Amino acid sequence: MRKLDSFKILLLLVFFTSALFSTLSPMAVDIERSLNNVKQAQVLLIVSIFLAIGAISSLFWAILSSRFSYKKLLIIATLLWSIAELITAFATDFYTLLIPQIFAAIGFGAVIPISYSLIVDLFESEKRGRAFGVKEMIYVLGIGFAFILAGFLVGFLPWFIPVIIVSIGGFICVILLFFLEEPKKETNKLDESRNWINFKDFKKIITIKSNIWILIFYFSVFIGYGAISPFFTTLLRNDYNFSPEIATVFLIFVFIGQIPSGIIFGNLGDKLYKKNKNGRMKVALICLIGGSIFNIIGFSLILISQELFIIIIFLVFTCLGATFFGGLDPLIQATLGELNQTKIRSTAFAISNLLIILGRSLSIFLLSISLGIFGNHYTPGFVALSFLALICAVLILPIMKFLPKDIENIE
Repeated sequence: MRKLDSFKILLLLVFFTSALFSTLSPMAVDIERSLNNVKQAQVLLIVSIFLAIGAISSLFWAILSSRFSYKKLLIIATLLWSIAELITAFATDFYTLLIPQIFAAIGFGAVIPISYSLIVDLFESEKRGRAFGVKEMIYVLGIGFAFILAGFLVGFLPWFIPVIIVSIGGFICVILLFFLEEPKKETNKLDESRNWINFKDFKKIITIKSNIWILIFYFSVFIGYGAISPFFTTLLRNDYNFSPEIATVFLIFVFIGQIPSGIIFGNLGDKLYKKNKNGRMKVALICLIGGSIFNIIGFSLILISQELFIIIIFLVFTCLGATFFGGLDPLIQATLGELNQTKIRSTAFAISNLLIILGRSLSIFLLSISLGIFGNHYTPGFVALSFLALICAVLILPIMKFLPKDIENIE
């Protein structure tokens, strides 16, 4: 099998994995109506637990990936979350909904760090930005796929139908993973102790100054941006009484803005990287500042007025915001790939994934506080979080200070 075919299998896996953690949130209202004594707040709690367990388990999967085959681990993890997701469809109360989601989260935790590392191994340095850009586009499509299922199907089908569809997608990925061609990785010193892997890999990662600042930056940005996408349709339905279908249509427009951004900004970052090691980070700075400003303007406008013209302007600005933010992730992931060699790369990606999810969890927590302050309205919290994301732009400066020298030392 060619490398490109293996990459396509990974992309399909990323697609259904992103749909996996995005399915329950937009169906909180429908689940509340269908299951015994299950409240929307409990559904959100399950999603939060899912994210936390997925983040923590990603570290353990990364450690295992230093000793075992990427391919075998992905097959085991994907099979685990596919079975658990299928069992979720038969939930009748809070606990029968929670328990299978815990197991799904454990499987979910393996996919992101291992697939990132495989992508780095599949592509040369100059092509990684584009590869991660394609991955980010597919990741966004998977989230959009889940929201479309939740937004349209639950109007005339039971809530568990989208869950079953995602589960079937996972089983298809399990079959295709058997045909994936895994690039050869370093095998020297793989017989050393497990403690050595834990301590040495982490120590190597944090001794690189650029790594430290990138991880701090990642965590901080997702505190500011992490809650916006998952709760965008909730904002429209709760604050402005949009129907589920119309809110989903608005979300689709926002996702359309994100689809090409990973490739566009990833390509631009690759070109600038050839000339300057800070090229990707310069593009990342533009993405962060542009995305934050567009979101601040868009959410502030709709906070002031809900006239049709203002709503159209709101949609334009939030689409632009999503487009700029969509370019951020592939640029940072490609930079992490450059900074961390094959043996420690999965651990580095797992740590970044852990911080991203923890940042998203904290973002949701801050949004819940703002709901209490502003009378159960989401919009003021969205504006505040967007300002917080904008402030994070200053964290790129120390990254640009240390990055060229760190990459030179590794090369």
